[in-house]
Amino acid sequence: MNHQRWTGLAMIVACGLLSACTTAVKFTSEPTGATVTYLGAVIGKTPFETSIDDQFGWFSVYSFTATLDGYKPTTIDFPELTPLDAQLVVPPKVNFILKR
Repeated sequence: MNHQRWTGLAMIVACGLLSACTTAVKFTSEPTGATVTYLGAVIGKTPFETSIDDQFGWFSVYSFTATLDGYKPTTIDFPELTPLDAQLVVPPKVNFILKR
C-alpha cells in the first residue's frame, strides 16, 4: 500500500475516534411523568426519547435519576466494563420503576 493510502486510512480512523457518538434512548417510568436528570441537568419527562452522547474516558458511568412527587428518587447506572466500551453502554430503552 502506498503512503497516500496509509495517510488517508489513518485520517479516516482518527476522525472516527475523535467524533462524538450518540445512542438513541427511550426513557419510560412506572408511573409515567417522572423527571429524568443526567449529568446534573433535566433531560426530559417520561416517556420521552433522546440522544445520549458517549462519554470519553476509561470506565465512565452513565447515571440517570428519575424523580416524581410522592415517590423515592430512583437512579440507574450503566458503567463501562472495559476501556473498549466507548459506545452503546446505555441500552436503547431505560425503564424506571418508582416506589413510594
